Amino acid sequence: MAIRYEDTKVERLLLKEYLREIALTLKKIEGLGEIENRLSKFENLFAKYIGTKYSIAVNSGTDALQLSLLGLGISKGDSVIIPNITYPAVPLSIIYTGAEPIFIDVKEDDLEMNESLIEENIRNNTKAIIAVHMFARPCNLNRIIKIAKKYNLYVIEDCCQAESSEYKNKKLGSFGDLSCFSFSYYKPLSSCGGGGGMICFNDEKYKKIADYTRIWKDDEVLLKAGRRFARMYLLDLISIEVKFRYLKEIIKSRLKIKKIYEENLAKIKGIKIFKDKDDVLSVPQNFVIFSEERDKLGKYLKEKGVVWQKPYTPLHLMGIFKKYTSSSFPVSDKYWKKAIQLPLFSFMNEEECLYITNLIKKYYRNKS
Repeated sequence: MAIRYEDTKVERLLLKEYLREIALTLKKIEGLGEIENRLSKFENLFAKYIGTKYSIAVNSGTDALQLSLLGLGISKGDSVIIPNITYPAVPLSIIYTGAEPIFIDVKEDDLEMNESLIEENIRNNTKAIIAVHMFARPCNLNRIIKIAKKYNLYVIEDCCQAESSEYKNKKLGSFGDLSCFSFSYYKPLSSCGGGGGMICFNDEKYKKIADYTRIWKDDEVLLKAGRRFARMYLLDLISIEVKFRYLKEIIKSRLKIKKIYEENLAKIKGIKIFKDKDDVLSVPQNFVIFSEERDKLGKYLKEKGVVWQKPYTPLHLMGIFKKYTSSSFPVSDKYWKKAIQLPLFSFMNEEECLYITNLIKKYYRNKS
């Protein structure tokens, strides 16, 4: 029995519907204007789903981040605060604008940005905080937004790992000045495998950002942006539209597996799990645990057919970001040494999850 971290079961289940929708679309659409209308229709649908006034369909979550920074006027000489545990696209997007990323360690209880460290890291040139919702859980939005208002900073919500997750009964992405989403293949709402991203807006910045996606019409805007930002591709849009019809079922399936993991791993000595706090509903892309014997446990699981994923490399340990690192990151170091990201995918079978949890139980029983 092999259980893969990046299983595409949902794509296989929806394959016939994808093919049917692609065929119907290609027969019906005759020009670019019709594609734009279809994109606009989905943008309105997604904005309503998240709880924002506007959204813009773009090519990837990375493009969404870069466009957000450009739209807020972040540029050379500025700095932006981010968590030390995140996908490298976050600091790279900041560097792309000419600004400097400032890394903040995470908290032991949820692995989200430690908001208590933000104020001491604010500089005269700090313009924004990217509130990255890692592992589908929200960082402390109340506190972060309060700090941002105190120092007149923008807040960008990075929901690339937290689409459909909620904080106080509101969808993540509806709290900050701007928000970014990714629809890459292992997300709850995803394309068949490509990028596909979304930026949501609540104010007049919508028009400015939208113009950056049409810069092939305007040399001056193209020069200001520094590159061409593509709209979401048609095939990505089609697959996301299909999957959106089943999003409630997809979310339900993921929450079911999360609950099984929690119930079966919570009492194992030597394992630490991370449960949702009050007023939080996380729709996970994986299930993160800490093990004091991570490498040995990980080897055992792989020998038994469980293809888990290693933790994200903390930014301060990546050579390309060394010059932006000036402090210690003890919680990030602990995550790097102890974390295992277990498989959790749409429509994962209960038996598959129990197989994994039983293996972990057996590993620790054999040690006692």
